[in-house]
Order: sequence, then structure tokens, then C-alpha cells
Amino acid sequence: MINISKTIVKEVLVVGSGIGGLLTSKKLGDKKREILLITKGTLGGGASFFPLKGTLGIQTTDDDEKDEVLFKEDISKIGNKMDNPEMVETYIKESKEAISLLNEIGFAPWLRKDRRPACFAKYPRNIYLIKDWENSKKNAREILKKYKNLEILEKTEIIKILVNNNKVIGAIIKCNKEFILVKTSVIILATGGIGGLYKNTLYPKDIMGIGHSLALDAGASLVNMEFIQFIPGFIKPKYNVLFGEHTFKYALEPCDKNKKLWIERSSYAPFSFDFPSHKIDLQMGKGIYLKFHEDLYKDEGEFYKVYLSWLKESQNINMCKDEIEIAPFAHSSNGGIKININGKSEVDGLYGIGEVASGIEGANRLGGNSVGGALVFGRRAVIDIDNYLNQKMEISDFIYKKEINTWINSLLKKESNNLYTSKKVLLEIGNILNEHGLIIRNEDSLNLGLKKLQELENNYSLKENILEQGFDVIYSLKMAKILLQAMKKRKESRGAHYRSDYPYTLKESSSEKISKYT
Repeated sequence: MINISKTIVKEVLVVGSGIGGLLTSKKLGDKKREILLITKGTLGGGASFFPLKGTLGIQTTDDDEKDEVLFKEDISKIGNKMDNPEMVETYIKESKEAISLLNEIGFAPWLRKDRRPACFAKYPRNIYLIKDWENSKKNAREILKKYKNLEILEKTEIIKILVNNNKVIGAIIKCNKEFILVKTSVIILATGGIGGLYKNTLYPKDIMGIGHSLALDAGASLVNMEFIQFIPGFIKPKYNVLFGEHTFKYALEPCDKNKKLWIERSSYAPFSFDFPSHKIDLQMGKGIYLKFHEDLYKDEGEFYKVYLSWLKESQNINMCKDEIEIAPFAHSSNGGIKININGKSEVDGLYGIGEVASGIEGANRLGGNSVGGALVFGRRAVIDIDNYLNQKMEISDFIYKKEINTWINSLLKKESNNLYTSKKVLLEIGNILNEHGLIIRNEDSLNLGLKKLQELENNYSLKENILEQGFDVIYSLKMAKILLQAMKKRKESRGAHYRSDYPYTLKESSSEKISKYT
């Protein structure tokens, strides 16, 4: 079923080539560590390089010392008791300095001229912007080429993390239908979130929570997985395009009713139960038509001008002339692998950087904190890893053989019918999550979704499809189940999570980890 064709020995395996993967690879290269960087596509991928809109913002602590207190207030309020205070403190203290790290991997960040609060924030502070994704990719490639101690494998995926006595000892990767053993003491997962699992998603479709599933199998924990950010996207005139929520202020229909709620809703992008205007998202359901006043195009605000120009030039959309239909689309994941302030999971040698990890986010996240988190905790992870690698570990070939054989035997035991192709299963996972794991959730619907996922699993054979996205399918199925289980477990409504059968927030609640999947 799986034949290991060769073995690669490296000190560190980095999985993913978005901002988190590029940064940690570059900084470990500076420390003369032997690194293998693998990426599912080509170098410079994931949400970091996904052209969702004209620019991407990174929020940092302001130069004013008072902002440390105000920033913490902003993050904690929107996190709604689900955030990690220690990680929040670390981010606030180090985000301003970390912005320069973007230059080291080929970006050219600049400070926004206007000082408007970021999405969900009460207070304005510095927001840096990046763009020019293609040039940044080229720059990153040129920068990393200079490191003789860094090997890059593109179109390569990780399919198993090997662990012995709660320590990483290696991984199995697949490259061009070839299975390779990587002997390594450290794995950095920078594999992104889970938004690609959904049918309606403003996120790269090939990012489906594979890193989450692998980490869970390795012994790590996942937290806050039910808190997924859904933002409005266009159904018409062009499907799968970001809708700018700030334009709600100029909507005529149906916004002329309950205008106060629509004005409030125009100040933030992701759905949140914590505001009265969450009723608008519930009204939006799976689609709502809007009409706009011509004054929209007269607004001289930078945010409006940049967004509307981008819509016109890159998407050929005119908000006042075209028929506009919008619906909730999956985007960022607030939950992920449980890590400490150095990016380390509960498994020695296993790190999660960027959206694959549960960082400073809670029940929702402030706009502009995602990339900043990858920078802050990515740099800290490199320092921790450099120290960890000073400990010598000798792993015998017998241990590798034993771990690999145990894993392969467990796969062989799972006998299933072969009624569905990989493409069919991945398509159905998206449909099921769109139907049962979107904004409006309840017990009956979640149970039905889980039943449908189990039916898919029972009729899909990994053995028959192993070279045709087989591992994508089994790990995506596992992740989809975990999402619905997490949504089912939280019997309240809070932040990005809403239960129509529990439409209230409990006074006492805590972040719950998902136990090891079986």
C-alpha cells in the first residue's frame, strides 16, 4: 500500500510556504540549521498569498504606551473569554517590532495613512498593509535560494507525523506519487486554517485542515474549533468574491428597515453573536439581495476608494448597477492546535505557526491580527527550536520501522466500500458543511451532518484512491467531523458560534479541547 522509496535526514521539517512557513524557514536558515521546506503547491501559498482583496492588513501595538492597555481591551472583548491571555500579552508587546520580519521574506509593508479602528476594534492604532503577491513570491524564492542548508520540495504533502514517547521523530511525505521518510526532530506546521473545507469559502480550496488532523493524531490538542469566521461574499454578479461590509451604510434594500442595525453591521466583517446586528447575518441565511445608493461612489474615505476600485478593476463589479446577492462565506479559523507562547504544541518537537494554531484569538478575532500572530510566534518558535535541537536524540531504525508499520497496519484495517471518488467526497464535504455547519446551527442539523459524513467515510476506500488525493479525503473527513462535533459540544451562542436551539451566552464558559479523535 505504501512503499518508502527513500529517506531524507533534516533537523527541521517546515510544512507550508505562507508567511509562517517562509519566515521560520528563513530564520532557521540564519541559524545554520538543516531544513526541509515542503509545500503542497508552489512556493508562496496559502491564505497569506490569496488575493482576497487589494491589500492585506496587519495590526500592531501603537507607539503610545497606553495602547498596550487599550489593545488588550480590544482583543479580550472580542475574544469573549475564549482568548489566551498569555499569548495576548506576548503579541501586544512584540507585534510592533515583528512587522520588520515581513521585509526579510520579500514583502514591502507600509503604514496606512488613516487611523481608523480595525475590524471589531474600538480604538484606532497602526495598521500596516502588504500587496504585490506575485512579486513577493519571487522575492521569497530568491531570498531562500541563498541558503545552502535549506532544501525546498514543491507539490509535496505531509501524510503522517511520526512520534515516539511524545517526541517527534519524523514524518512521511508524498512527492510525485513517491513516499519518503523524513527523519527529523522538529516539525513546524504552517498549513493554514480549515476554510477550504466549505463549499462557500473565501479561502484557498486546498487548505482543508490537514495539519490539524495530523497534529491531533500525533497527540496534540485542538481548541476553539467551533469559532470559524464567516464573512459576506458575493453570490451575484460574480460568485466567490469578498463583499465589503462597510458598504452596508449605503444599502437601500432591505437596509431601509432597522437602519441602526445595518449601520452597526457595517463596522465589522465576520459574523458575531455578540452584537445586536447579528440578526442581519441570520436574515442573510444562505443569500440576500441588496440595492445601493449612488452616494456609495462619492465617499472619499480611503477604505471605500481602495475597495470599490479593486471591485471594478479586478472583478468588473459595480455595486449600483449590478444585481447584488450576498451570503456568508467561510474564511478564517479562530481555533487550532493548542500552542504556548513559543508556538510549541503538547508534543515535543511539534510546532504550529499561523492559522493552524490557536493563538491570541478567542470567540472572534480583531481584523489584522492573523499575519501579526504568525510573525510574533514564528520568531519565538525559531528561538525555542534552536535551543531544543541542542539536545541530541538518537532514534534507531527499529523504532522508525515499528512506527511506520503500526500506522500502515491501522490503515489496512479500515475496510470500506469504494463507491465514491476522491473528488466526489471532497465536493460532498463542502456541501455538508455548508448545509449543517454554516452560521445557523442546531442539534438535529449537526447530527444529520455527522451522519452524512459517516456515510461518506463508510463508502470511500483509501486503499483504492491512495494516489488520487486519498489522504486529503481521510483527513478532511476527520476535520469536518471534528468541526461539527465541536459545534455540537458548545451548547450556547458566543462570538462566531451560534446555536438556534441555544440562542444565549452562558455566564461561565471555558475553552474546551477536542479529545484525541478515534
